[in-house]
Amino acid sequence: MNSGRLHVDIADPHRIGAVPRGKAHGGRAGTMLRAAVVAAVVGALALLGWGVVRPDENRASFLAGRPARDFTFTTFEGRTVTLSELRGRPVVLNFYASWCLACRDEAGVLESGWRTYGPRGAVFIGLAVRDDREAAVAFARRYGKTYLLGPDAHGRVGLDYGLFGVPETVFISPDGVIADKVVGPVTPEILARRLEPWL
Repeated sequence: MNSGRLHVDIADPHRIGAVPRGKAHGGRAGTMLRAAVVAAVVGALALLGWGVVRPDENRASFLAGRPARDFTFTTFEGRTVTLSELRGRPVVLNFYASWCLACRDEAGVLESGWRTYGPRGAVFIGLAVRDDREAAVAFARRYGKTYLLGPDAHGRVGLDYGLFGVPETVFISPDGVIADKVVGPVTPEILARRLEPWL
């Protein structure tokens, strides 16, 4: 007997009609499975969002305390830079890309940080990951970036530093050890908290 209530036929989601009681109950397991999958996806996205919103709390602990992997790159202005030659000075190693919206948001923060802490001994390095060279140079000019900038054209340096995406920033102590890694855009507070003890 039709109770007069409208249901969606599980076998045909486009047809609205009365669903036989047995069929409605038979789809309960499938519905629960779909709900579990959705919950897992939502949870993963929530964790990812937390890392972007709270970058200072999202640390790559598997890197902290390890010696920083040495690398050499050529800046967009033609200068050759080797990380190990910067020993004795704290290094802020930032991975970015010209197409990255969050990188645009932090561009001014990094430049301001460089102007504040550079004269006190800190070194700022920005590597454009798998980015078009002309676009990366234009990005630097647009946001007035004046610290050491160059390409990580094949992503090899990023791979050595466990890069998940951009932006990410690695803080390297004066003795060449990875002290921390921030996933997402940095803030003035993060720069001050990481750099002040070394300067």
